[in-house]
Amino acid sequence: MISIIIPTYNNLFFTQLIIGLIQQTTKIEYELIIVDNHSTEDGMQKYFDWLEKSVELNLFSKIKIFKNDENLGVAKAWNIGIKEAFGKYIAVLNNDIVIDNDCLQRMVKILDENENIWCLSPVFTHKAMPDNWHQKAMQIKNDQKQIGNGATGFFFIFRQDCIKKLAQPKQGYFIDEQFDKLWYEDTDLFMRFKNAGHAPQTTTNVLIHHFESKTIELIPDANKYRAENRTKFNEKYKLSSKTDIEPQEHEKTNENAN
Repeated sequence: MISIIIPTYNNLFFTQLIIGLIQQTTKIEYELIIVDNHSTEDGMQKYFDWLEKSVELNLFSKIKIFKNDENLGVAKAWNIGIKEAFGKYIAVLNNDIVIDNDCLQRMVKILDENENIWCLSPVFTHKAMPDNWHQKAMQIKNDQKQIGNGATGFFFIFRQDCIKKLAQPKQGYFIDEQFDKLWYEDTDLFMRFKNAGHAPQTTTNVLIHHFESKTIELIPDANKYRAENRTKFNEKYKLSSKTDIEPQEHEKTNENAN
């Protein structure tokens, strides 16, 4: 089974879109874990109520919804989801992405066949969705398989038993909660995978689309958190300001799907 974690903060349209796509395209056993960071947008809570009712009526697979009383940020939301997950694999998805048919099972198959890979991401297009996106996704699916370095913080799958090896109780257990609200919590996790000898990998045979920054646009002082968390990251890994890593740097090998 795979556990799918989606943190949410408003953006009802995109939340409905990704959850609908998961329900329509995922043919393997899964559980969906939604961690809501105190959404206030009209319709969000009614939608969550509808999802819970649908599960009671056996219309959907397992769905767990956790509603925070305030916006706890990405790291804490991920930790809540991970601690509740029962899957052999855990997928972390932003709510502003589009997935292709059977992409989760294809990525699980790659992990099943490559035990040395602890964390895996797809390639992606971003911002404006290309008109030929679905054709491109189908073409990529049939291309020769290639695995390369890189990861995306808005969609990655990892092995539950492996992340337990990286647990750090003083920093929030799985995800380091010193990275407040957003930025660098994913970069830190990927650095920890790399330092354990298992750098995150990307498969070129799975394509997603990321609309990009739909939640960031809703966070006041987002750039302040970026600067503060960059300083924390540099201090944690003893990096100078000249060699620091931007939060999207781990995605650079993963932007060639456009």
